Amino acid sequence: MSLRISPVPFLAASLLLAGCVSAPPRPATPPVATDLQTLQRWQASGRLGVSGASSGGSGSFEWQQQGDKADVKIRGPVGIGSVRLQVEGAAVDPRVRLQTSDGKTLEAQAAWDELEARLGAPVPAGNLRFWMLGIAAPGDHIWHEAGADGVKTLEQGGWRIDYQTYSDQAGAHVPMKMRATSGAARVRIVVDRWHLGE
Repeated sequence: MSLRISPVPFLAASLLLAGCVSAPPRPATPPVATDLQTLQRWQASGRLGVSGASSGGSGSFEWQQQGDKADVKIRGPVGIGSVRLQVEGAAVDPRVRLQTSDGKTLEAQAAWDELEARLGAPVPAGNLRFWMLGIAAPGDHIWHEAGADGVKTLEQGGWRIDYQTYSDQAGAHVPMKMRATSGAARVRIVVDRWHLGE
């Protein structure tokens, strides 16, 4: 006696089993890499500590960058006091405006002089937007690749910047902790939040 299998249930079972086999997962699309050299808009906020020849302290900062315009607010009892620093233009010869907590608004050379007096070292304000992103400003500079401690060092404009830790944000490798020194001036920066792009 021959055993006969009805084609209808057999076909239904085949389709059911085929439905249980899931399609292979698609590879995750990597985030679009952010080119820090051409990045036009970014924000950063965090904490900083400043020490100079005669004073020091700690506070917080908020940084907004749009093209070549930087607006940096520093709050708290830091060595340079609570200030708002606005820098615009090329790194070599930017326009600088400084508003202090005691109501002064200084521009041009007076702003440079006040910054230097408060910090105890010349401040290359036009370089700051590059250094914050972990890249060199235009002009002469020296990079020292990371050693066993993982610290990568940039020397430029009379300053030494040690990049101690990094984080990957929006396809970019940005610094989270850095230390800058020039003569008696010491600045420590910890970024709590980055926002890159629009």
